[in-house]
Amino acid sequence: MTKALYLDTNILIYLLERHEPYSKTVAKILDDFTSSNNGTLMTSAITIVEFLAGTESKSLKILQKVPRLKFVSLDENLAEQAGLLKRDNKLQIGDAIHLATAIHIGVEAFFTNDKHLGKATSKYLAVQDL
Repeated sequence: MTKALYLDTNILIYLLERHEPYSKTVAKILDDFTSSNNGTLMTSAITIVEFLAGTESKSLKILQKVPRLKFVSLDENLAEQAGLLKRDNKLQIGDAIHLATAIHIGVEAFFTNDKHLGKATSKYLAVQDL
């Protein structure tokens, strides 16, 4: 069975926008995960919105350069779960969608540098932080 690591948008921004001091650490963690576990990197389609809104990138092509990265579409069931998680954990909408998606697909761990999201996520999943 392939193992999956869920990536919060901030992790991809650090990696692809070369934000120091995080970019090299993120690259190593992702490389170690994908090579040692034959793992897959997963994120929500909302990452495209957050990434483009938070960077100077003009298209999602830069995200498509990340090896083994797969996007999960938002559907009614994920939206319902995200709404409940948002309410119960006082999360931002995007963070609630990320968490609902990660729970739904059953990832090995959730990789974020967002302390509030990491704390909420730790109730449901293992958290990999920087």
